[in-house]
Formats: sequence, C-alpha cells, structure tokens
Amino acid sequence: MEIVLEALLDTIKLVPFLYVVYIIIGYFEVHSDNRLYKKLAHTSLGGPVIGALIGCVPQCGFSVMGANLYSKKMIGMGTLIAIFISTSDEAIPILLAHPEMIGMVGVVLMAKVMIAIVAGLGIEGFSYLAQGKRMMTFANGMTMSTDEMVEGHCGCGCEKNHQKPNLWIVALKHTIRIVIFIFIVNLVLNVVIEGIGEGRLGSILLTGSLFQPLLAALIGLIPNCAASIILTEMFVTGSISLGSLIAGLCTGAGVGLVVLFKANKNIMDNLKILGILYVIGAVCGMLIQFIR
Repeated sequence: MEIVLEALLDTIKLVPFLYVVYIIIGYFEVHSDNRLYKKLAHTSLGGPVIGALIGCVPQCGFSVMGANLYSKKMIGMGTLIAIFISTSDEAIPILLAHPEMIGMVGVVLMAKVMIAIVAGLGIEGFSYLAQGKRMMTFANGMTMSTDEMVEGHCGCGCEKNHQKPNLWIVALKHTIRIVIFIFIVNLVLNVVIEGIGEGRLGSILLTGSLFQPLLAALIGLIPNCAASIILTEMFVTGSISLGSLIAGLCTGAGVGLVVLFKANKNIMDNLKILGILYVIGAVCGMLIQFIR
C-alpha cells in the first residue's frame, strides 16, 4: 500500500500542471487552420527545417500527418525523419509538470530540433545528389485535401476533428488519460525498485554506461505515447541519463510509425526509415552521453 500511495501522490501533484499545458497546446492546435501542413507539403529542401519545428510541438499528431504525406510522396524521407526525430509526444508536458525539470525543457527541445534539422537536410541532400531530382515534388501531379493531410488517429486524443471541440473538456480528457499512464509507470518503477533494488535496476538499465542510449532508443520505438512517458519518468527519477532520454525521444515517433507501415506499402522503405531513425537516435544519444 505504501508503494501504491507513493505512486498515487507523485502522480496527483502533476495534474494541475498537465491540465494547463494541454489547454495551451490545444489552443494553438485548434487555431493552426492547417497552414503549417500546407506549407510543409509545398516546400522544397526547407522541408526538414519546417518539419523539425512542427514536430517539436508536444503531440504525436504531426508524426501521423508526416507519415500520411510521405506515403503519398508529397514530402521526402529527410522531412519525414526530421518530423519523427523532433516529435516529443508527452515528454515536454511531463517535464513542465515537474518544476525542478523546467530548465531541461529547452535543452531537450533544442537538441532534438538541431538533430532533426541536420539529419533531415543530410538525407534530403544525399537523395538529391543520388537521384538528381528534388524529393519534395508531388507524385504524378497528385493533390491532397486538408482533411487527407491530417487523416489518421494518433491514439492520444489529439486527432483533428471537423468541428472545433470544447478546449477545456479535450484538455481534461487528455490529462486524465496521460495521468493514468504516468500512475502505471510510477507504480511499476516503484515495485521494480522495491523488488530488485536500485543497484540491480541500474545494472539492467546500463546506468553510467556509454551504451545506455542503445537501450533507450529501442524503448522509444514503441509506437505509443507510453514510450515517451516511460523515458521521461525514468529520467526524472534519475534512472536514465540525458543522452538516453534524447536517444529514446528521437526514435519515439508515437503512432506515426504505425501509420507509416499502414499507409506506405513499400515495406523495405519503411524498414529503412526505422533503421535510420534508430541509428540517429542511438548515436546522438551516445555522443551526448560521452560529452556529459
């Protein structure tokens, strides 16, 4: 009961902070009018830059949008990778909900956006040189409506609707859903720590090792917002390092990966994207681990 109570108290104190954050996020999402989506689909080699900036908004809807656009050949692989790397899902709201971690928000966002831009531009540049043409052109003159560009559900309640929803209710539902995830993660971590001890848990998670980001990057590939919640809560408790957090969040594209495999019928292409995403996340995480 002490373990359950501790996890419950640790979770409840985050509720007001998360609710405020999701209200702010919801406001900007509702009033975006899809202008950024349209700009992304019509841009050229600036796609990775715009994609990285869009992706850093804390929700997984943009990764779903990117996967849909890529499957219709309206953006290049570099732009999609930039969106996936930049996507933070629930990590930023959770960090903001911990007052002692607010200073890390800027660090995480800046690191992920920089990695996304460099990786995206590198991939697009390589594709341009290899194929002798720009990758950001429409396929066979294909056009796409606004609704098609944002179709798909991210599984976290952040999908676009034709009618503007009640902002307060949507934020409350999202907060409750994420709080339940956080409670489960906290409870499991507390049980594991109590059961096997912090020392053994540290060994399992390769604490202090340069190779911990390799493990974190694998966790990030879980196609659900639970991955970012697990990684962020483990970082807050000190179980993983900043490099490992960045590694996991770089590979954590939320449900975007599921949509990619569903919408894009080229399986080898999808596996290539998955591999590139993992390598970039793991390598960058290890570099940060080494520097720090």
